[in-house]
Amino acid sequence: MSDISDIVKDENFFKERLFYYLEDSIVEKVLNELIKEGFSSKYFMYDCEITDSVEYAVSLKEKCEFCDEVLNESENHVISESYRLNSHFLSLIREQRKENLNKFLDPTYIQNLERLKSKTRKLIPFIGAGVSVPFNLPDWGDLLLKLNKGLNPTDQEMYEYLIKEGDYFRALSVLKTYSVSYSSDVEIKRDIKQILKSEYNKNTSIEHNVNDILKLESQFFVTTDYDNILSEYRGKYRDDFVTPLVLKDLEDVQDLFSNDTQQVIHLHGNIDIPSSMIVSEEDYEKLYNDSKIESILNAIMANSSLLFIGFSFKDKYFKDLYKMIHNNIKREHFIIVANLHPIESKDLLGQNLIPINLKIGNKDEYTLAIKTILEELY
Repeated sequence: MSDISDIVKDENFFKERLFYYLEDSIVEKVLNELIKEGFSSKYFMYDCEITDSVEYAVSLKEKCEFCDEVLNESENHVISESYRLNSHFLSLIREQRKENLNKFLDPTYIQNLERLKSKTRKLIPFIGAGVSVPFNLPDWGDLLLKLNKGLNPTDQEMYEYLIKEGDYFRALSVLKTYSVSYSSDVEIKRDIKQILKSEYNKNTSIEHNVNDILKLESQFFVTTDYDNILSEYRGKYRDDFVTPLVLKDLEDVQDLFSNDTQQVIHLHGNIDIPSSMIVSEEDYEKLYNDSKIESILNAIMANSSLLFIGFSFKDKYFKDLYKMIHNNIKREHFIIVANLHPIESKDLLGQNLIPINLKIGNKDEYTLAIKTILEELY
């Protein structure tokens, strides 16, 4: 229900608008429930073709304000159903959000949240694998564990240790060098694609944060993920589809600014273009040491701050990634994290990375906790 208040706020809206955000099968049910509980009112918008004027009515038995004809007896009016959320419902949503914020936000980080809110107009979401986990896709660590084959016990022990430490690219190097099942990056990319394609759960009724992220209305959404979940939901959210961009394949950075679209940019490749996928430390370093990539990143993120979502700040993978990016873009950035110790917070602040710390008792609360923070930015 709170999603609807984000979508329509206190404006009159048409039923069709909800189809971009909710499953078709539940739109009617949601509207009926809102009306039944007194949370929404139904109106009829009519366009008087005689006077070319528009107005609203509560009942079709009313007369037109402009031509005095009864609406349901006239052929001179185009009529559409319209709805409006009642102030009481919006007040309840605000109270619920306040409760959620008190529950999930570590109170010592309120000022950090205020700093983040002040950057909303110049904020670029930077999406990690954690955002895709609700769709049954593995995060980086679990993905590498699924590739674990063809290693002798000693190499397997090292492989699993590196994964545990979040040193994913070194783990991939061990796999590529010592596994009898893999002889090249091509085979590893093939298996990664197969795993992601087969495990993706397209059940759109599951709780996730993709729509919450899209509501930020940023010009760019940057992701290290290979999957297309962000683009698929963006297509439904905006009622159009824009082909996701792989960063290293971008020829002219001005193409990004030539039209008014929300663009999804894949830093480390895309599942539909296996050759673009970064799966080795060498490729990773080559990417971020490329002057062309540096200029593109600077153009995309000029005068903007990044908001990291879905990353584990403890992983060596994230630390290396952030170091590479921060070397190019020396500005203040933000990260949403959970159960942060003050010492860890100091470490992040020392790198110009402002933490928004969530209090989470179990993993099931993670999606709602992130949603609670993102709702503060709309």
